[in-house]
Amino acid sequence: MTLFAKIFTTKTLLQIVFVLAATVMMKAMSTHYDFNWVIALAQG
Repeated sequence: MTLFAKIFTTKTLLQIVFVLAATVMMKAMSTHYDFNWVIALAQG
């Protein structure tokens, strides 16, 4: 059970890191291209 908890924790942490990295990338791209994701998602 400890091994399962360890794997689950690692997987969860990786998912969190991936989401944060994707968010930072989107923020950097929107700053670079002067693009607002909130407005684009609201319109689309």
